Order: sequence, then structure tokens, then C-alpha cells
Amino acid sequence: MANPHRGQVPLQAVGTTYTLCLSTNAMCELEGLTGEAIGTLAEKMNGDSVRMTDVRALVWAALQDHHPDADLKEAGNIITLAGMPATMEAVGRAFELAFPAVEDDGSRPPKAARA
Repeated sequence: MANPHRGQVPLQAVGTTYTLCLSTNAMCELEGLTGEAIGTLAEKMNGDSVRMTDVRALVWAALQDHHPDADLKEAGNIITLAGMPATMEAVGRAFELAFPAVEDDGSRPPKAARA
């Protein structure tokens, strides 16, 4: 079962639940495979320039913590079975959990004051 407190997101694909997680290792694998920084890939996912190879690479990397035997072809099959809308929703949620918003509680001085 996926634990959102640990950055885990479930992805249903025809009766099978996969756990996606963009851990540090997953993001490093993704950057290595695509040759692009994680921030660049995140921007692509939110824009019109997303490539299917990037989506498949992202799903593959996000599978590695919990499904290490999954290869790129299997990641593509999971996307096909889950459907693109569900896949993109799960990937978006995995990004949100990997980079949670930080609330400014005033306990730290502004960045310029710390320099």
C-alpha cells in the first residue's frame, strides 16, 4: 500500500496497483536516463512540450524503489494499462510529494540576511 507520507503514490493498472515514488535515487536515475535536470523535466510535465519518452522514463524511475525489476518496456505497458490521465495524475502527485511546499513560519531570517 502506498504511503503518501513517504512520497509514495498508487497507480492502478487493470487490477494491479503499482507504487510510484520519486525518491532521491529515483530522481538520479531519471536524470541519468534523460540527461535533463529534474526541474526541467518537471516543467515539461506541466507544459505542452512533454515527450512520451520522458513520461515513460519518469514512470520507470518512479517504479524502481518498489518494483526494481520493471524495465522501460514494462513502464510503457503500465502507462497503457493505467491510461494517460491516471498516469499523469499519479506522476504529478509524486512530484508534489517529492517537493512539498515549505511554509515560512518566520523562524529563519530572509535568504539575503543569511548570506
